[in-house]
Amino acid sequence: MPGLSRNAQVLRYLLDVAPGVGHTLLAKFAYLADLAAREYVGSPISEMRYRYDNHGPFDAVAFYSARDELLEGGFITEEDADIGGYAGFELRPTDRVVTFEFADWEAEILSFVGRKFASWTARELCDRKVYASLPMKNAVPGRLLDMDQVNREPEELEFNLERLLAGERSADEQRARPLADVLHELRARHIG
Repeated sequence: MPGLSRNAQVLRYLLDVAPGVGHTLLAKFAYLADLAAREYVGSPISEMRYRYDNHGPFDAVAFYSARDELLEGGFITEEDADIGGYAGFELRPTDRVVTFEFADWEAEILSFVGRKFASWTARELCDRKVYASLPMKNAVPGRLLDMDQVNREPEELEFNLERLLAGERSADEQRARPLADVLHELRARHIG
């Protein structure tokens, strides 16, 4: 069986981090993850093309296709819920195993977004983060957002996110050496 589409993987990963969110929050999480990825690496994580919709940035076709793919495949459940006095849905991951095809930096950004904003309401998230983002400030209702305006070239950054995460992984796996040991070795080579 072929793996999940890129967009379905993004939604499922976000639901693994923040289970029980509704459509609005999940869609905004994907937007914020793509925004952060463009800002730090220069390219998005998902394949969504955001349009200034009635409730902010949204790619209805891509979002609902990915959601349906997850529902039909048994990767998530969708339950009716009361969300702030309104009828809505809670989306939750199932125990079905997913093989994610993300680089370390992509998984880290998705995890960060899910953890950071899981407790926020949709209104709070939209007012404080989504509508304050540069693509939304310059957006025209009904039109595609100019997401490229936030893209950074990797050499513009003061750090390389992939290398930073690889270094953290090496330290976690105890493959790193203490700085004092490295300095002693360098001194021994060059002084004595």
